[in-house]
Amino acid sequence: MKAGVIHCRCSKCYSVPVRKRVRKRTPALTLLSLPEEVLLCVLQCLSAEDLLAVRAVHSQLRDIIDNHSSVWARVSFKDTWPAPNTVWLFERAAEKGNFEAAVKLGIAYLYNEGPLLSDEGRADVCGRKASHFFSLAESLRSPLANPFIWVFIRPPWSPTGSCCKAVVFDRLKAECDNNMVRPLLHCLARVLQLFEEDEKHMDALLMLEESSQAGCLQSSYLLWEHNRRNAMADPGRYLQYVRTLRDYAAKGCWEAQLSLAKVCSSGNPLGLEGRACADLVAQLFMTVMGLRFSVSISLHLCLCRYILVDWLVEVTTMKDFSSLTLHVTVGCVDRYLALRSVPKARLQLLGIACMVVCTRYISKEILTIREAVWLTDNTYKYEDLVRMMGEVVSVLGGKIRSPTLLDYGEVLLSLLPLERRTTHLFSYICELSLLYSALSTPSPAKLACAALLLTRALHHYAPIWPSQLADYTGFSKQDLIPFAVLLHVKCFSQDVPKDYRHVSLTGVKQRFEDEAYQQISKENVLTYLLKLMDPPSPTGQPADITTFLSSPSSNSKRRCDDSMQAHRGSFVATPTAELSTQEETLLGDILDWSLDTSCSGYEGDQEESEGERDGESDNFHKASDIHQCFKFRFIYLGRNRISAHSRTLLCTFTCRHVCAK
Repeated sequence: MKAGVIHCRCSKCYSVPVRKRVRKRTPALTLLSLPEEVLLCVLQCLSAEDLLAVRAVHSQLRDIIDNHSSVWARVSFKDTWPAPNTVWLFERAAEKGNFEAAVKLGIAYLYNEGPLLSDEGRADVCGRKASHFFSLAESLRSPLANPFIWVFIRPPWSPTGSCCKAVVFDRLKAECDNNMVRPLLHCLARVLQLFEEDEKHMDALLMLEESSQAGCLQSSYLLWEHNRRNAMADPGRYLQYVRTLRDYAAKGCWEAQLSLAKVCSSGNPLGLEGRACADLVAQLFMTVMGLRFSVSISLHLCLCRYILVDWLVEVTTMKDFSSLTLHVTVGCVDRYLALRSVPKARLQLLGIACMVVCTRYISKEILTIREAVWLTDNTYKYEDLVRMMGEVVSVLGGKIRSPTLLDYGEVLLSLLPLERRTTHLFSYICELSLLYSALSTPSPAKLACAALLLTRALHHYAPIWPSQLADYTGFSKQDLIPFAVLLHVKCFSQDVPKDYRHVSLTGVKQRFEDEAYQQISKENVLTYLLKLMDPPSPTGQPADITTFLSSPSSNSKRRCDDSMQAHRGSFVATPTAELSTQEETLLGDILDWSLDTSCSGYEGDQEESEGERDGESDNFHKASDIHQCFKFRFIYLGRNRISAHSRTLLCTFTCRHVCAK
């Protein structure tokens, strides 16, 4: 720069460098950036395979997974079975409190299915391993839960002396001697009760007493059942035993609750007032323990379930198992389907696995695994059935037995006994209800009451729902009518599903054609549903439903009464009044039942009387939908000229008639 030269500060001579604005990059969000509490919730929802993959991604994730037992306790082993390369993973999860891993390991070691062990001393090694994980599985359950591991070690045992079940029993007994564990004592007692030797029966009673003193509610109830027969001979002693039963029921033992309801239904040993005794029994029918799982399955899988249950009925009949075994088996199937999805190809495997487990829990004669595989025509292998048994027990949390229709039915029949043939009809309806998934949604308590209502109606009992039943169950006749109609439509439809060979599935019907059930399934079930709505006629015969429409159980065409024909001229053919809210709701429910593809209605529903055909055809063709058709017919027959109960019956038959057209 030359001296004396002054530069201006214009843009040409002087410029300030422009600062570039640098945008700060937002840090990328990763799994590690989540709060630890949120991260733990994410990890707890992963399967075992995914958890291992996440664990190998980063050292920080590995530390979080290894240091938090809650992650291992809740990891899912769905469709995964212990194998030589994954046994360590199952054992680690089981030691951290994973019930599913403990159950699957116990069954895998018991049947030597999965882990590879040498033949030398295999029974002893497998027995020690199985007893450890079975004991661990029982310790992870609620103290009020019914112990279940005795189901897998119950007799028959191998006569060769190298039985893994016997090793498990001895190991569990040694564990109880060192440290008394009440669930294990209960399991050991249940096993000893199944032997024929009197000495073992005495040992079983001693174990039950020890378990009861330790606080096992189920052992206390079994002791009560054992001493009940002796206590009934002394009224004072029996009163004390009933009070003890009431205490067990108040603590949450549902078997004690059922027994208490039977005792109070057949008499009043506690000396309570009539209303108090009725409320005590009604509380059983209103408790949430009777709620079923809602099974949401597709229509195709619904048909597959029908085929499965029909096949299970045939197995029950062939093996001469009890109806209770069948009901508990289907209950396990439905509860499993409510929690896990099952491919169609494995549905039969699920059903037979549930039956194997339930026969061991209920029956003295069991269904062996090899025999069960043979019953499936060797579609599945031995190891497939063993693994499915582990899946079922682990998913159900070890809860095999749950209240069924038969349990509540025994309470109802002890309250108001029926004739022998009517009792068989009630059992027949209960088994027919097992076939339909739509009937697995209502609680078994309400469905049992609806089945009894339908049974009494079909055999002309009057009144069909006495006040005594309403007081002791808490259900009125109006509460049960929709379920009774649904039972009638489902169970006595002439459109019986067929299998792939186009053979009708009539396993339940054939089962009740036996002389032991007085061939009740051959009885012609007539639709006396008007008896559900209106009182019986003074003659004692069921009311005549031909007053306003033909019987759906008859193929003959009947005319309405002359009095009805005389009033038809004054009726209008278009609606003059809207339906009430209750009637609209009832219509929606009935339409849902009528449109069900599993039933197409009776043949009689598709016919009309000659007087109705000419006058009503135009009105039905003018209607744009089924609801409008219903309103035309409803008003046409005179809304103000029939009772509310008769209108309800008319809704039922009209909707089925329209759907058939």
